[in-house]
Amino acid sequence: MALDLNALPHEARELLLKFPEFEPNHFNDSGANGYVLLGRHNVLQRDVALKIYFHAPNEVDQEPALVAALNHANVMKVLDARNLRPDCSFFMTPFANYGDLSTYLRENHLSLPLAFRLLVQLLSGLSALHSDPIRLLHRDLKPQNLLVHDDTILIADFGSVRHIASGSDSIPASKHSVLYRPPEAFGDDGYFDFSSDCYQAGIIGYLLFGGALSEDLSSHLKRSEARQLAELRYQNVPWYQECEFVDQCIRTRVEKGTLLDWDSIPEFVPRRIVRTLKRAIATKNRFGDVSEFLAQLASPKPLPDWIRENSRTCTLSAWKGLNYQLTERNGQVSVMKRRVGAAKFMNDNALSGGTWKQTMDLLSDKLGLP
Repeated sequence: MALDLNALPHEARELLLKFPEFEPNHFNDSGANGYVLLGRHNVLQRDVALKIYFHAPNEVDQEPALVAALNHANVMKVLDARNLRPDCSFFMTPFANYGDLSTYLRENHLSLPLAFRLLVQLLSGLSALHSDPIRLLHRDLKPQNLLVHDDTILIADFGSVRHIASGSDSIPASKHSVLYRPPEAFGDDGYFDFSSDCYQAGIIGYLLFGGALSEDLSSHLKRSEARQLAELRYQNVPWYQECEFVDQCIRTRVEKGTLLDWDSIPEFVPRRIVRTLKRAIATKNRFGDVSEFLAQLASPKPLPDWIRENSRTCTLSAWKGLNYQLTERNGQVSVMKRRVGAAKFMNDNALSGGTWKQTMDLLSDKLGLP
């Protein structure tokens, strides 16, 4: 179905008037701070994305030019960036064939090595943003703002990016995406520094390695808080008051360090990686910059090719010539194995019958897993 241009928001139609060479074929308004148009640039002869975003009047100055000057494999290339009006701007980037990371995680089961590689790519791109003399803070790293192209992660959506002057320690916080906001970013005096971007990258790592984080904000409320929210709705208070209440509940979890469910990460993820992710989002003694994060994450040995097929089954491929399949039933894990290339799995009774943790401990000892 052709895109109905007359149904687009005013800003999108205004942008199209400035770009007659752009032929849109898809419109997305699900973002919290703007719109995305996908289509064909007939002069460049390539598929591109146009992101329209809103900001405080005259807030955007040198940041688009700084991002456009970056050439890094894990930072989405900005092909063009302009103001539409004092409080609205856009930038143009290449099209990513796998869409955003949120979609990618929903549609794919990531192996342990792939999750590790994507996190290292994210941190590498973030290091490029932070490096002198560019010194850019992203301030809004989340799955919807990261794109995936041919299994390569790309930092994108630069609407919240701001330059941090040399000699400065921080800049005012972005108020977007309460789930990914670090503790120091809340309140009227909220701020962002380089460790704040590391915090958000740590949550991305948590998701890449299989951690669960619902985007439904109300699902994070305690029962007593849910009752309070229901009472507010019964009283028909303005919608913004409901949002403020929910945001305050999320803020409490963030500041206490209880937002994430670390037990949702599969047992096969090495504890060293989990410890690194926990430090990345810690309220105290967090990584001060990306180099510390990368150094702690570095793996001296190849990671086993684990993948979680579903909530009950995990597989390990080609480890010392064998494939393994682990399946949980009624709290007990059965282990099957076969030689690489063989057709049938055989039960391994010596390893079967325990919990996930017990089974993984046995496997790690027997197979020398990291």
